[in-house]
Amino acid sequence: MKILLIACILLLGACSSQNHYNWGGYSDGLYEYYHRPSEHAKVRQQLVAHIANLEKSAKLIPPGLYAEAGTFFLETGDSATAIEYYKKEYETWPESQTLMMAMIQNLEKRYSAD
Repeated sequence: MKILLIACILLLGACSSQNHYNWGGYSDGLYEYYHRPSEHAKVRQQLVAHIANLEKSAKLIPPGLYAEAGTFFLETGDSATAIEYYKKEYETWPESQTLMMAMIQNLEKRYSAD
């Protein structure tokens, strides 16, 4: 009985330590982005490169990463690229479709008015 209990604990521990997504240093980059404004372009480029590498290797993009990249572009005034990333988030993560559609429609209205 003790052996079975230990085996279950080890199995659960192994399962919980596995990361299903490759975040590519996202949290460190996000810290840099918000605490060092001079690093904005560098962090944005790193995130876009990481997303491109994941796409090229046909790996699933972690939830929110497309949206975050879109927001980084939106902050620079690049609405067209922001919309592209928001659409990718919309297509990849059904849970985010309501928010992403609202963002896309709002930007498209604003973008076409300019």
